[in-house]
Amino acid sequence: MGEFIWLSVPICVVVGFAIGGLWYGPLFQKAWMEDTGMTDEKKGPPVKVFGGAIIHTLIAAVAINLLLDRTIGMIAHVSGGVIIGVAAAAAFGINYMFSSQPRRLLYIDGGYTILMYGAMGAVVGLMK
Repeated sequence: MGEFIWLSVPICVVVGFAIGGLWYGPLFQKAWMEDTGMTDEKKGPPVKVFGGAIIHTLIAAVAINLLLDRTIGMIAHVSGGVIIGVAAAAAFGINYMFSSQPRRLLYIDGGYTILMYGAMGAVVGLMK
């Protein structure tokens, strides 16, 4: 096994949240809320929602670090992250097809996932 960079984990979480804040905020909030049927009244308690999001982002950050631990070079790290994101987005696509979710929702959620994993790959690459 290669080198696990623990410091990259919290940095990846911050990067993931920053991207998510823009993505699900000013960029796609209205479309995402329409496609999910989410309203301000339906939103869960912020502590629960953001706490759960932090835990899942931590898991993603550890996974990306483990998967890219032997990768050498920034391009390889970023492209490795993007490939992981594409695989995850494809899995969303399968679920969204069977649950009849709008295609636009797949593009929103899948796009965020690809961008987030690519950015996490960049963080790991910068820290090696």
